[in-house]
Amino acid sequence: MNRCPRTLAIGIGNQKGGVGKTTMAVQLAYALAERGRTVLIIDLDVNAGSTKHLGIDPRAYLGTFEVLMGDEDPLAVIVTHEDEGNTLPENLHLLTGSRKLEELEERLRMKKSKFDDTPLHDVLKPVIKKLRGHYDYIFLDTPPSAPLPIVAAYKAADGFLLVAIPEGLAIQGLQEALHDIEEVRRYGNPHLKLVGLAIGAVDVRTRLSKELIHYVSKEFKDYLLKPTIQRSTIVPTAQTQQKSIFETHPDHMITQYFREMAQDFEAKIERFFPAPQFISAPTQEVGNG
Repeated sequence: MNRCPRTLAIGIGNQKGGVGKTTMAVQLAYALAERGRTVLIIDLDVNAGSTKHLGIDPRAYLGTFEVLMGDEDPLAVIVTHEDEGNTLPENLHLLTGSRKLEELEERLRMKKSKFDDTPLHDVLKPVIKKLRGHYDYIFLDTPPSAPLPIVAAYKAADGFLLVAIPEGLAIQGLQEALHDIEEVRRYGNPHLKLVGLAIGAVDVRTRLSKELIHYVSKEFKDYLLKPTIQRSTIVPTAQTQQKSIFETHPDHMITQYFREMAQDFEAKIERFFPAPQFISAPTQEVGNG
């Protein structure tokens, strides 16, 4: 893999589940890979949403759990297009999620030496440090309700991308996430930046959708990614096939919207991170084996 001059770790989430966070992470990653960027998704969710969406069996590979436990080198267990049984594009790689992440906090506490005073919430930092220089973007697909992986993502990320859908609780989740970002800035990651807000599953015919777009355009005008993604049957259809819409519907209008969103995402990234400012790691081969 070519050496990347800058690696940005971007957390993706909302404090409420069911907002299309994983869909957004997977489709945006595909769009960026199509633009020639190298992207790694780290699936931090016990439900392994990104892993399943990409058509990969969470039980087939060692992944995020083993890496965070310190039992595996992340570069050795990353799933790529060269591994059998998947249709990943060349530029998109994955660290798989699994049910074992439910046990992460308890297992880390059991493993922790009495001489080790490193906070458990810093468990992701050395992983990201090791991966710098190998990718343009590292997407941290966070769970909605698992404190350790969420806080670890906040503390290890360079930026955070919030995701919402036209529902009242999703907007409440945005406010909670913004509060958490401020807390993390004060207590552990002062350089964490909000880099964008992506809205999906918009039904332009409903009053609630119109009100959401108006509210977000006013309150988050510097962060709102354009275009917003309209509700479409192609997304759940692709999910049932465990594929991206870039595979199942490459010429569809919604797929094109994600391409445009990726372009706007990169424009905002350049505004918040205007120059290469991260030291890259030495090149090392990536992949299971």
